[in-house]
Amino acid sequence: MESDESEGIQDLPVTFELNLPDDMNTDEVISLMEVLQSDIEGFDEMLLDAVIHEAENEAEQTESKTTIALKTEEQIQQHSNAFQISASNEQPPGPSDNFPESSGCRFKTLAEQDLQEIECNKYSNSTKKNTKWGIGVFNAWCLERLNKLLDLHTIAAPLLNENLRKFYAEAQPKNLSNRSKTMPQEHAAEYHKNSMKNVRAAINRHLKDIGREIDIVKDIEFKSSNTMLSSKLKFNLKQGLSRATQHHPTISNEDLLKINTYLSNDNPVALRFRIWYFLAIHFVSRGCEFHHQLSIRSLKFEKDENGIEYVTISHETHQKNHQGGLEETNEEANDKRMYATGTPSCPVQSLKLFLSKTDPNALSLFNECNKGALQDENPMNHDIWYSNKPVKPKKFTSFMPDICKNAGTRRFTAHSLRTTAITAMSDAGLTDRNIMFMSDHKCEESLKSYCRRPSTEQKKVISTILGSVATGERNQTTVNSIVPTNVCLPGITNQKLSINKESSHLTGFGGNSIFKDCHFHFNN
Repeated sequence: MESDESEGIQDLPVTFELNLPDDMNTDEVISLMEVLQSDIEGFDEMLLDAVIHEAENEAEQTESKTTIALKTEEQIQQHSNAFQISASNEQPPGPSDNFPESSGCRFKTLAEQDLQEIECNKYSNSTKKNTKWGIGVFNAWCLERLNKLLDLHTIAAPLLNENLRKFYAEAQPKNLSNRSKTMPQEHAAEYHKNSMKNVRAAINRHLKDIGREIDIVKDIEFKSSNTMLSSKLKFNLKQGLSRATQHHPTISNEDLLKINTYLSNDNPVALRFRIWYFLAIHFVSRGCEFHHQLSIRSLKFEKDENGIEYVTISHETHQKNHQGGLEETNEEANDKRMYATGTPSCPVQSLKLFLSKTDPNALSLFNECNKGALQDENPMNHDIWYSNKPVKPKKFTSFMPDICKNAGTRRFTAHSLRTTAITAMSDAGLTDRNIMFMSDHKCEESLKSYCRRPSTEQKKVISTILGSVATGERNQTTVNSIVPTNVCLPGITNQKLSINKESSHLTGFGGNSIFKDCHFHFNN
C-alpha cells in the first residue's frame, strides 16, 4: 500500500520552505544542506509521509497549520539545533488548535455589555443630549395636539410627513415668561432657526438609531414638511421674528495684553492657567474638549531643521469636528507646532517649568494644585506645585471666565480663544488651506463663519469710509485700507499700474466694458 502511494506522487513537484534560526553561521548552514542532499536511510519515505499527511489535513481543515518536524536519530547526533520545514501554503491557527485561555491570547474576549459600551461612542455626549431634547420637543407636541405619542418604530412615512408639516409650523418654546426677560417678547415666542434645524436633525438621528430606513431631510416623501419648515423660517424673517446667530466674540488686543500680564510664572494657579491658555491658542482648540485628553506623554519636544525648539502633540484628540469613525475622511492635522520664542513670555519655557513643578507620578497634564504651594506666600520654596490628581473635565469650563475676572477684562468663554486665533491668522493674510491645517476644518465653507467677520479695527475703518460717503467728503488718498498691508510675500516685486483714458478704440473689449477706449501702461 505504501509503495502504491509513493508511485502516485513521486513525480509531483513539491516545494518546501526551510526556516533557519537566525544564529546559525555559514558552516552550520553548509553542513545542514549536505545532510539534506545526502542519502539518509528513510529520509525520502519520511518526506512522502509528511506530504500525504498534509494533503489529508488540508482537505479536512483549510485553516489548520501543519508543521512538519524532520527529526531523525542521525540528524540529532550531527546537529544540536532543531529545524522545521513548513508547507508554503500554511494557514493561520484555526479554532481547532484549542489555544488555552490565558494572558497570551491574541484577541480580546468581550461581553455584550462591553460591546454596547463601545457602541455608545457613536455620538458625542452633546449630540446625545441634542437628540434627547429634539425628540422631547416633538413628543410634547404630539401629546398636546394629538393626545398620544406617535410610534416612530412603525409609523408610515406619509403619516409622519403630515404630522411633521404641522409640527414645524406650530412649534414654539416653553417658559415664555423666562425667555422674555432676556429678549423681546415676540422673539421669545419663536425658536431660533438653528434650533428648528436641530430638532429635525434629532428626529432624523433617532429614526436611524431605531432601524428605520427613512430620511426626513432628503427623502422625497418628506418634501411637503421640509417646504413648510423653510417657509416658516422665511415667514419669521419677513415678520422680524428671526434672531441673528450669536457667534463667539474675538478678544481685543487690549484684553489680550491684560490677560498676558496676569498669566505669570510665579504662582501655581497663574502658571496652570498660562499653559492652558497657550495650548488653546497655539493648537486652535475649543478649550473645554481638548485639554483633559492630554497626558504628560502627549507633549513632544523637538527641533526643526534650523535647530529651533518647538512642542507638538503626539496623538490625535477627540474634538467636535474630529470624531473619528468610518465616515471620517480627513485625519486630524499632525505636526502642529508651538515654537520657542526666546523671550520672557516664551511658551515652551513656561511649559518646561510647568512640567518640572508637576508630581513625577502624575499621568494627566493638568492636575490639582498642592495646598502647601497655594498657601505659601513664596511658592518657589516648593519643588512640587501640582499633585497627581487630574483636574476634572467640567472644571476646564471655568478656566477662561476665571482668567478674565482676575485679569480685569470682559467675560469670554474658551471658544473665544479659538475664534481669536482663526481671525488673527485670517487678518495676517494666511491662506484658507493654512488656517484649516491648524483649525481642523474640513471645508472652506465652514471656515467662513470666522474669516468673513472683520475685526473691531476693520469695522471702525469701514464705518469711517461709509461715513465719508454719506457726507460727500470721501478722500481716497486719506482713507486707510481695511486689507492688511504688512504682509510680505517673498519673490513678488511691487509694480504700479496706470490706466489712461483716451479716445482711441482698444480692441478686445465690448462696447459696455468699463475698459473700452482705454490704454494700459505698465511702469516697472
